[in-house]
Amino acid sequence: MGQKLISLDLDGTILIEQHRIEERLISLLRRFTDKGDIILFNTGRTYAYSKFVFKPLDFPFYGSFSNGVALAGFPGKDIIYEVSMPEGLIKEIYELFLKHKIDPVFQGGLHNNDKTFNETFRFPNRELLEIFSVDGDRRIQVESLLEFDSKDFVSVFGCSDNSENAVQLAGELNNIKGLYSVAFVHSYNENSYWITAGSQSINKGVPVKKLAEKNNIKREDIYVFGNDLNDIPMLAAAGHPVTIENSPKELIEISESIVSGPDNHGVLNYLEQISCRA
Repeated sequence: MGQKLISLDLDGTILIEQHRIEERLISLLRRFTDKGDIILFNTGRTYAYSKFVFKPLDFPFYGSFSNGVALAGFPGKDIIYEVSMPEGLIKEIYELFLKHKIDPVFQGGLHNNDKTFNETFRFPNRELLEIFSVDGDRRIQVESLLEFDSKDFVSVFGCSDNSENAVQLAGELNNIKGLYSVAFVHSYNENSYWITAGSQSINKGVPVKKLAEKNNIKREDIYVFGNDLNDIPMLAAAGHPVTIENSPKELIEISESIVSGPDNHGVLNYLEQISCRA
């Protein structure tokens, strides 16, 4: 068995609380890195909303944010790549969000310290407001988002309690040339639907492929763990795609293994078996 790449979604896959990885899993991941294996935390979260998870980690790792929009190496936050949204799309995206009664929040990247930009909310969502309250200094309220250009941002996201609106919005965003969008249920609140969109060239599979190519890692040595629709591209990039029980059927169908959720240590137990075989 050669050098391994282990790509881990956060919410619903390994987090036992909103911002916490269990100590046993941290210890196990440290042992993998000690052997020269690569750990990638591959999340739909922004970097600002991931920092709480990363604080206890005392080993080198990679982080991919906003569904593959940016990839960086830690602990130094060394940016490997970051992709802006296609130019000239702000107005079209903005109007679609408001059409579906969902507030658009535009996301800057790692280069500008991960700031979020939004107008006064017309359709305030409790989940979205709670996230901003945790790390409020990254939020910039502006008079008009239309004053910005698409290239100023890496992604746009929103939150809704209406699944039909969320799915329809993601579908219409995907009809815009150059955009990739996905709607998914938040792992900690099954009534909360998130919509994200970024460059069509970017998804969670991109950082997996880039790190594998950079380190000459074979497909059969790539292990990927995810639980929601935005994880499909990274599962498809792996020799060993693993999903969490009760995940959407689209993930179940393409996964090699199905494990229990974080509270029952599914990913931890799987990785322990691999570690024993190495």
